[in-house]
Amino acid sequence: MKNLLRILLVALITGSSFAQTARVQVVHNSPDLAAATVDIYVNGVNALDDTVFRSASAFLDLPAGVPIDIDIAPGNSTSVGDSIFNANVTLTDGETYIVVAYGILPSSTGYSNSPPFGLEIFPMAREAAADPTL
Repeated sequence: MKNLLRILLVALITGSSFAQTARVQVVHNSPDLAAATVDIYVNGVNALDDTVFRSASAFLDLPAGVPIDIDIAPGNSTSVGDSIFNANVTLTDGETYIVVAYGILPSSTGYSNSPPFGLEIFPMAREAAADPTL
């Protein structure tokens, strides 16, 4: 219910641009302990709260055809102002994507920063099997 309210808030903020949508699933695959739990903001609204390493979200409807900001913040964030990573992307209307967070955050202690933290966006995702009998 909490995520549904956030998604509706994103829809209100983006206004008429929400008429075009893309489906997006987020996979948290960054092994960095500093990013063990993260909040994911879309256009400044917390869309996915307390996302843990090696988890995948449900598919979300996000605005397409316009630039959107995706911010990653620590799991205890209070606003998008706590963001530790930002990406600006434009999704294609009607497309379905898998977004994978990977890599290591910049740090003066702990890990080598290789590979650096980032988001990989894969189009043509499927929400159901191509063969419904499988």
